[in-house]
Amino acid sequence: MARKQEIEETKMEMTPMIDVTFLLLIFFVCTIKFKILEGKIPAYLPKDVGVNTTPVDKQLEKIEIFINRVKPVDTEDRNWIWREDQITIHIGPRKMKGLAEFHETVKRMHQSNAEAKATLFPGKGSLYIDSVKVVNECLRADFSELTFGGAPPDA
Repeated sequence: MARKQEIEETKMEMTPMIDVTFLLLIFFVCTIKFKILEGKIPAYLPKDVGVNTTPVDKQLEKIEIFINRVKPVDTEDRNWIWREDQITIHIGPRKMKGLAEFHETVKRMHQSNAEAKATLFPGKGSLYIDSVKVVNECLRADFSELTFGGAPPDA
């Protein structure tokens, strides 16, 4: 006759497992060293003076240059020639009568404040050559701080 083996059911004791887990947790919490914030440089600055204690000698002027086309150009026309009377140039609200007047105005502005910065806003429909002509006049007037803006600020 075959003997039946009795299958013993084993139970796992959870209490010692929880104790060991908590001991490990306490060990790691006690031994961890928190990182000091990287890039933080202690600076001992004077606290008795504020920002910008010296008066500003020159007020930096922001110059906005707008270029607009008087009439649209037919780009298919092979005999098309650029003419000065086809564009209008404005420095702020002031309208220039041509590139010569624009050059003189920019030169005067640069002589009065060499650190002034200008932004060029080509209007809708203006061509690349219009911007090139204006930039050339700015360079002729020794004006080097010139950036290009997208759409005009009030558009």
